[in-house]
Amino acid sequence: MRKCYIWIYFLICFTSCRTEVELKQGEYEQKMVVDGWIESGEFANVFLTLSSPFLTNYDSASISKTFLKYAKITLTCSNGESEILTLFRRDSYFPPFVYKSIRIKGIAGSTYHLKVEYKGQTITASTSIPEPPNLQDLRMIADSDSSGNLELSVLPSLSEKTRLFIQVKSKMADKNFHPSKIPLFQIPIGESIQIIHMERCAETNLYLTNNNSTVYKGWNRYAYSLNDTVLVKVGSVDMESYLVLKSIFADESVRSNPFAFNSAGIQTNIEGGIGRWTGIGLSPVQIYMKKIN
Repeated sequence: MRKCYIWIYFLICFTSCRTEVELKQGEYEQKMVVDGWIESGEFANVFLTLSSPFLTNYDSASISKTFLKYAKITLTCSNGESEILTLFRRDSYFPPFVYKSIRIKGIAGSTYHLKVEYKGQTITASTSIPEPPNLQDLRMIADSDSSGNLELSVLPSLSEKTRLFIQVKSKMADKNFHPSKIPLFQIPIGESIQIIHMERCAETNLYLTNNNSTVYKGWNRYAYSLNDTVLVKVGSVDMESYLVLKSIFADESVRSNPFAFNSAGIQTNIEGGIGRWTGIGLSPVQIYMKKIN
């Protein structure tokens, strides 16, 4: 009985003691954040926001204040062309404001310089567009009567490594292209055809823009429905863009695991700011469509 009273005493002591922990945010310098790309044969796209401190209380008002809608963004190509990007509203993306070129399209083998000016601040970035990868075939390998895995065949370069950036669009799940679950691959120099197993976009990314994406919830990360129509956009990126994108997607995968920590950090190729400016050499879009018997 005495032991019982002792345990009750300690329980009361521990439950009655409560330490208030107040986290204080140190001095924070907001930076401009660039999420931009230019693909061969396509116009440039740039999303521009301000970074926020870790302890920010987010709501619709605070988030909207991070959108930069009055910046001057100048795009210059190595062939001498130059253009000030135009702001458009596009509700299918977040943030819903995108700066686009309306004259300059990406050309493989060219370099593109970006200059962003906002309230006396200037940030810059450069990227190149490599030659598109040599794709051979996209096929569905059925693993049941209703699902299968997409495989892509790529012919390597004989002179340098090919660094691929892969985006997918499922008609059943979403209307926009998104990076696949594992979007980056490095193909070694050689003559042997390389096989890449295509993975769907992470469902958590799709839920942000389209609730219909839940059609694939619970499926393994490779499988697609045999009744789906899947478009695959494959492009090559230069070494700097590859390393920046790899660090971004590595950080994203860590954030989904509460027991993991990204000690390597996120790389950037933005001078004076953070984010990425990526040139992509696109191959023709590959399409899987349901076969009609």
